[in-house]
Amino acid sequence: MTTVGVLMSNAYVDYSSHLIRGLCLRAKEQGNVNLIFFPGILGSDFVSRGREDGQYDEAVSLADVFIISDQEMLHMLLEQPEHSIFSNILEHTPYVLLKDDAGDVLERACALAEGGTSEPAVYEDFFPPEKDSRTQRRDNFERALEFAMMAHKGQVRKGSSIPYIVHPIETALIAMTLTDDQDIIIAAMFHDIIEDTRYSAKEIEDAFGAHIARLVQQESEDKRIGQSASETWKIRKQEFIDGLDKKSKDVKVIALADKLSNMRATYEGYCKNGEQFWLRFNEKRKEMHGWYYRTVADKLREFEDTDAWQELDSLIEKVFG
Repeated sequence: MTTVGVLMSNAYVDYSSHLIRGLCLRAKEQGNVNLIFFPGILGSDFVSRGREDGQYDEAVSLADVFIISDQEMLHMLLEQPEHSIFSNILEHTPYVLLKDDAGDVLERACALAEGGTSEPAVYEDFFPPEKDSRTQRRDNFERALEFAMMAHKGQVRKGSSIPYIVHPIETALIAMTLTDDQDIIIAAMFHDIIEDTRYSAKEIEDAFGAHIARLVQQESEDKRIGQSASETWKIRKQEFIDGLDKKSKDVKVIALADKLSNMRATYEGYCKNGEQFWLRFNEKRKEMHGWYYRTVADKLREFEDTDAWQELDSLIEKVFG
């Protein structure tokens, strides 16, 4: 019987229940593997409390091998102080890093525990039969929705009491009309997270993979923290416009979905409040907003045959003439 300890960072604890289920399914299939999960252990007072009464030492010592969620978690383990539960643990216990797309990670860990190699075999997803199954796509989207809701918790749309999460969700729904690629759809839901929340690209990558994190980064503005948002508005918008020419079609899909969602809100707000509507923004001149949206729409004219682009163009005409 092989005992595998699974050390998961806070990102994986919150958003990777599918990985936990996958490991459990693999262990059940093998029948000779015990799993011990240590979720978020280094991000809490678990370690210090456990050392005081010794109740966790035995659980750690039982592990023949560790699966570690990511590089950040590995570095934290290597930097553990003397006399903590995990001090020097990796000097005498083998480990393997977890990968989102490596279904054979449990087999590799068990091979390590038995003195074999950790070289990857054929990579496959945890969930049979295929990676893009309907069940997995639904689970991924639900997990992404939970992440976005947590990231934007407490935020509201500018000048209103509408929860901000409405905008990312609408952006993702618009993206669904333009692509079937779930990475793009999830990145559309995450497009404001790096700009406007405490979550970083690294945390997105840890929880959802490098491709989604890169898409979000490419769609994010440089907010120029510490400078006046009203003074940098034109600079930031010009940078976004100039950057569109270099962006991939995937990123442009997110840009179109984002701008259409914003224009829907702009149209509704302008109809309700008239010219006073513009006072809620960092840039208070209507003509500047018109310049920005018209220019972006022109840059995205490759999508002019889509309903999304046509609606964006129509709303720009209705608001700005």
